[in-house]
Amino acid sequence: MKTKADTQKQTVSSRSTGSQQERLVTRVTLLRKIYRVLLNTGRTYAAFNERDRKLVHSFGPVKEILDPMSGYGSLTRYCAEHGIQSYCLEYNLPQHLWQTLCHPSNTAKYLESCQLMLSWKKRWPGTEIRGIASDDWFPDESIRLLLNLLDLSRKAIERTFDGDQANLSIALLLPFVGRLSCSVQGDIVTHVKKGGICVYAGWEDDFELYLRALVRTLVRITDASVSKAHEIIRGDARTFRFPKKRFGAMLTSPPYPNHRDFVSMFAPEHAFLDVLKVPGSVTSRRAAEQIIGSNFVSERPTFTPTTQTAKTFLESITKLKRNETAIRHDRQYYIPYFENYFADLETAYRNIAPALKSKSEGYIVVVNNTHRNLLIPVSEVILEIWQSLGFNASISTSIEAFHVGTKNPRARGLRARHTEHVVRIWR
Repeated sequence: MKTKADTQKQTVSSRSTGSQQERLVTRVTLLRKIYRVLLNTGRTYAAFNERDRKLVHSFGPVKEILDPMSGYGSLTRYCAEHGIQSYCLEYNLPQHLWQTLCHPSNTAKYLESCQLMLSWKKRWPGTEIRGIASDDWFPDESIRLLLNLLDLSRKAIERTFDGDQANLSIALLLPFVGRLSCSVQGDIVTHVKKGGICVYAGWEDDFELYLRALVRTLVRITDASVSKAHEIIRGDARTFRFPKKRFGAMLTSPPYPNHRDFVSMFAPEHAFLDVLKVPGSVTSRRAAEQIIGSNFVSERPTFTPTTQTAKTFLESITKLKRNETAIRHDRQYYIPYFENYFADLETAYRNIAPALKSKSEGYIVVVNNTHRNLLIPVSEVILEIWQSLGFNASISTSIEAFHVGTKNPRARGLRARHTEHVVRIWR
């Protein structure tokens, strides 16, 4: 005899059937690429790949794994599939809200909310405007539509969730808000510019497509998850008060020094969060709220790294033979950028280290990019930091890739080299 839970699971699983074409959010939609890829594959730029996630099994029998810079939360999903607890911290609010949306303990309730939203299609707001050009992220018409949709999201969330219903409803809508923004997508996913044309014609079809794609994503997570004991917390790894000596295992990856931070990548979403006055939105360049790897250097103080490897790299930039323009750019932007980047890593890892047990192990996945034909020694700096903190540290594996994330697709040789290193730490 089937139980109610069996019937519900069968109903949920049936929603995930369909052709490959039905499962993909295609390029003909105007949903932002970053979320389109997340909905299609579960990961996007700078997220753990399958090879990285499998490092979980290198720890042996562990109950809980720490990721203090957790991004899109792919570690949580992988741990949930294998019955391992995870503890994930993320500072960038849109990424944290994506983790909220995909948390295994939330997916079944979000599925109900999505079905309610789809059933309320006649209640979705209408517009007679087919398109508008604006220098703002969101013109008034977009704000009106989005606030109406957010109100419907809240009503759906109230029927399915207890707890922080305001943030839960924002998490449900946020992947769609860029569809109604006036912005221009760059040639790679990390580039988006303010201002442009917002096309309202067909937005309802894209919203329905988004909800149905989200349903399929939530179904996959629900069906694959065997554990729900995962903590996701919004906080800054440089200042967050981690529980002392709690974790015996860590798998993480810091932002890479590619001169493009994750605030910029999610600029339309941050702009909408700023409209809502949500704490944690960082549309403006407030220095106290810049994440690690921020490319805003003019409005924050410069901090000097202490690791010798970082100092040597910074000195090597000053010795390069280059023209006056390049010298000025290095002095005004690149050197302060790298100084802050390495100093931020030092601060974060010093803050994280006390959370690891006296016998613990961790893997840090990093990519060494290049600057003016110089290799940026991220992995070497990380080795030095952890060794200074009393850990053993070594390069576990290295894989070279070319043309990954470069701003110049015509780059050749060293300028195009991006080497992924897996740094192992233990004590």
